Amino acid sequence: MSKLRTRFPAAFAAVALIAIASAVLTVGPEARPVAAPPPTDLPPDLALVHPDALGFVHVRLADVWKHDAMKDARKLFDKAGPKALGALDEQFAPKPSTIDRVTTVFLPLAGRGEPTAVAVLRFSAAFDAAAIKKNYLPRGKAVKTGVNGSKEMFADDAARLAVYFPDDKTLLFSDPETLGKYLTLAPKDEGGLRDAVKLAAGKPVFAAVNANRLPFPPGIEEHVPEDVRPLLKAKLFTLSLDIGKAVTVEGKLTFGNAADAAAGEKAIRAAAGMARGLLAEPRREAEGALYGKKAEKGARKLDELPMAVAAVAAIGGLNLADEFLADPPVKTDGTTVTATATLPEWSTHYLTASSVGLAVSLPAVQKVRAAASRSTSMNNLKQIMLAMHNYEAAHESFPPAAIVNKKAEKLLSWRVTILPYIEQQALYEKFKLDEPWDSENNKKLIPLMPKVYADMRADDAATLAQEGKTFYKAIVGKDAAFDWVQSRKVIAIADGSSNTIGVLAGGDPVIWSKPDDIEFDVEKQLPDLSKPFDVLLAAFCDGSVRTIGPKTATDEKKLKALFTAAGGEVINDEEE
Repeated sequence: MSKLRTRFPAAFAAVALIAIASAVLTVGPEARPVAAPPPTDLPPDLALVHPDALGFVHVRLADVWKHDAMKDARKLFDKAGPKALGALDEQFAPKPSTIDRVTTVFLPLAGRGEPTAVAVLRFSAAFDAAAIKKNYLPRGKAVKTGVNGSKEMFADDAARLAVYFPDDKTLLFSDPETLGKYLTLAPKDEGGLRDAVKLAAGKPVFAAVNANRLPFPPGIEEHVPEDVRPLLKAKLFTLSLDIGKAVTVEGKLTFGNAADAAAGEKAIRAAAGMARGLLAEPRREAEGALYGKKAEKGARKLDELPMAVAAVAAIGGLNLADEFLADPPVKTDGTTVTATATLPEWSTHYLTASSVGLAVSLPAVQKVRAAASRSTSMNNLKQIMLAMHNYEAAHESFPPAAIVNKKAEKLLSWRVTILPYIEQQALYEKFKLDEPWDSENNKKLIPLMPKVYADMRADDAATLAQEGKTFYKAIVGKDAAFDWVQSRKVIAIADGSSNTIGVLAGGDPVIWSKPDDIEFDVEKQLPDLSKPFDVLLAAFCDGSVRTIGPKTATDEKKLKALFTAAGGEVINDEEE
């Protein structure tokens, strides 16, 4: 429970689907939601969606849960009984049974970065903000934010979580930097999402993208087929689901004028035609699996039956898709192009359950993004160590940590030395190896940092990459795997290459071409490597990449043992 209480977004995403089952106690299993018309004044949660955001997804979670399609799920949780459902409410704050609506707002992308998000939760009953702070942000502090410090959020930097309470039934959460920036955005009535936010108020599931805020790269038109280029002029895209006995899906593209909208409809039909062409190859594969087999003695082998059945289903699905694309249900009215499709009744159960899953998973988008970024960073470290080993194969040793002059003065980093081994020979040849990293020539190359040196886990990863800064640093010292001047052979690592860290991702970022790394002396205190990431990533000298958990990262004795190349320590890797 203690781990769960320290991670509010992950906890709620994991339990919300189960938790809303307690609505059974107050709502009959046959209850049906009634979609109310959009109110004149926005609901409190939708009023918090900034009209200049990149986009948002809004799910009326309680309404979807009450739908007939969720009847069996409600009955299942009803069987747990009031005691079990009551216990669930008692163990979390706010009470999971009171979650009503979930909105995830995506912020505009900055540079080459990924979108960040703020989750907005609306509850049907008042919650205790103090309990939320105590349970999920134990080391949190009040932080003034908003225009002229008009708002106060509660942030826990260690947990990378911040929460803002606009009232006692609504909360916003994200990482501290993202939430702080969002709350500082000046309120405004105009913006690409203004009308979309109003439409969302009456829909069970609604999503919108502010096309004006999409960072299309320069010259993108050249890479888009001419027939579909008019779609790039769209200002707004919305998608809504109305859930009854059948599911009605409605997508809209809004353009700046009627002429662009008319061209947009033609582009959609052209795109549908292209999509029909893409069905040809999977259809051939499915038909080949069904018709291409010659039956022996009138029958195929029994173990081929599943593939044959799957082929029939695939052919049917492809034919259905082909019929839809042949005449897509698209019409234009003024500046808006609308596509509406009513799905068969059997799809209602699937899409209704998917809507609930969408609502409870979107607030964890930051966690998902962090996991993806961590995976990318680990792969970067693998590529770096592979380059080290390829260098060793050519030179019979790892490179020294720095390129030095005749006076042993450090000029350039090992990150420059291994450029030819990470497919960056052309960049390597641009460096003047007899000049320091900040010489007139070499300084111009800093912004050209290879992507393999960019750690995308950082909140400002895009900015750091543009500045040529990296978190990947070698462990350098007389007791470490690397020395500033001397090359070292892998066979000389007496502790074993699988027990010795070569490169670590952590601490303060450094200019990638500058000889600036983690200087290690077993007799001296280690620098603070715990920030800015909650988990250290380490590339060991055997080429493996592992995580270093908080317990090890704060255990100086154990960390030093992992840094030494010939310390003779016995390393217990029970926590990595």
